[in-house]
Amino acid sequence: MKLTQDELLAHIKDVVSPLIKETNSAELADMVEAKVVEAVNAKNAPPAWAEGLMGEKKEAAPEAKTRTKGEGFGRIVRAVACARLDGGGSAKVIESLKQSGDEDLAIGVEKALGAGTGPAGGYLVPTQQSSEIVELRRAATVVRGSGAREIPLPTGTLQVPKLSTGATGTYVGENQNITKSEETLGQLTLTAKKLAVLVPMSNTLLRTSSPSVDAMVRDDIVQSLANTEDAKFLRGTGTDKAPKGLRYLADNVFNAAAASAAGVASDLGIHMQALLDSNTPAGNWRWIFSPRTWRYIYTLVDGSNNSIYRAEMSQGTLFGFPFSMTTAIPNTLTLGGNDDCSEIYLFNPNDIVIGDNLDLSISASDTAAYYDGSSVQASFSLDQTVIRAISEHDMGARHEEAISVSRGVRWGV
Repeated sequence: MKLTQDELLAHIKDVVSPLIKETNSAELADMVEAKVVEAVNAKNAPPAWAEGLMGEKKEAAPEAKTRTKGEGFGRIVRAVACARLDGGGSAKVIESLKQSGDEDLAIGVEKALGAGTGPAGGYLVPTQQSSEIVELRRAATVVRGSGAREIPLPTGTLQVPKLSTGATGTYVGENQNITKSEETLGQLTLTAKKLAVLVPMSNTLLRTSSPSVDAMVRDDIVQSLANTEDAKFLRGTGTDKAPKGLRYLADNVFNAAAASAAGVASDLGIHMQALLDSNTPAGNWRWIFSPRTWRYIYTLVDGSNNSIYRAEMSQGTLFGFPFSMTTAIPNTLTLGGNDDCSEIYLFNPNDIVIGDNLDLSISASDTAAYYDGSSVQASFSLDQTVIRAISEHDMGARHEEAISVSRGVRWGV
C-alpha cells in the first residue's frame, strides 16, 4: 500500500515511534521521527531556480533611481564629506547614503571600496557616476565637446598604432622592375596624467540634504575639472606632467595677419588650405577662438558697411564649419613686441584621441589648508570641508597635420 506524505508522517508518529520507545529508547524514537520529517520537507522544497518565488523571498537588490546626470556623484561626494565631518569611515559613507534613500549608490560605493583607499580618506567613485562626470565635462569644454574620440585608459597607458607614411605607386615600362615602397607605422602613446582639484564647501550646506546642494557640489567639481582640463587640451606644452595640447601638437603654425577684412579672409583660408594639403578629410572640422576674436569676426563689415560673416556665424558656423569660443585661449599672449595676442585653431576632431581612466577618486577634509589664489586659508576656522577630486587622462593626435594654429592674433584689440 502506498502512503501519502501526511499518512506516512502520521504512521511514524502513531505506530513506529511508540514501537521504538518500547523496544529501545525515547531519544531514538524522536530522532527517527525528526529525520523522516526533515526528509519529507526536503523533498517538498522548491528547486534552486525557484528560490525566492515560493516561500520566503530573498531580499531584492535595490533598483537604480532615475537621477539627472551627475546627481548620484554629487550625493556620493556629500556623503563622503559628511562622514569625514562626523569622524566616520567607509561604513559611515554607506550608512549616510542608505539613510538618504540611495541604497543603489551605497552598493556601488561598497563595491568600489574593494579597490579604493577608503581607510585613508579617499574613495573611488563607481564607474557609472564617473562616466556621467565625463559626459558633463564634455558638455562644458570645447575640446571634448568638439567630438574628439574618447577611449578607455584602464591600465594608465595605451599605444594606438597610426600610419606615418603610406605606400606609393609608380608607372613602369615593359620588362622594368617595380620600385619598392613600404608603409611606415608609428604609435600614439597615451599615458594617464593626474588632474587634481580642490573645492572648499560650507559645512552647513554639506549637512543639508537637498538636491540643490548635491547639484552645487557636482557642478563645482565638474567645472573645476573641465576648466583645468580644457586649458591644457588647448595649450598644454606636455612638459608639466599635463597633456600636450592642440597648440603644441599642431604641425601647421603661422603668424596671423593684421586686423582687416582682407587679413581675416586670407588667414581663415590659410587654415583650411593647411588641412586640405595634408589630405585631412573635410566635413567635421572645427574652429576654436577667444570671445574677442569671435566678436571681431562677427561684427566685421565690408566697404559698404554690410556684415560679412554675421549671418553665417549666427547659425553657429564659419566657412561651413562649426566653431567654439573659450577664454581658455587667452588674449594676453606675447609675440614679438606685442603682449595682447591670441590664437585661432582649426582641427579635425576625428584625429584627436582622449584616453580616460574612469577611476575617479574623491577625498574630503575639514582640517586641510588650501590656497585661494592669493593666500592660504584654513578650512577648520572657516567651517569648511575641502573636497579633492582626482581624475586621470591624456590626449594625443593621430595626425598632427590635421591641426592648424595661427598665433599673434590681435583682431579686436
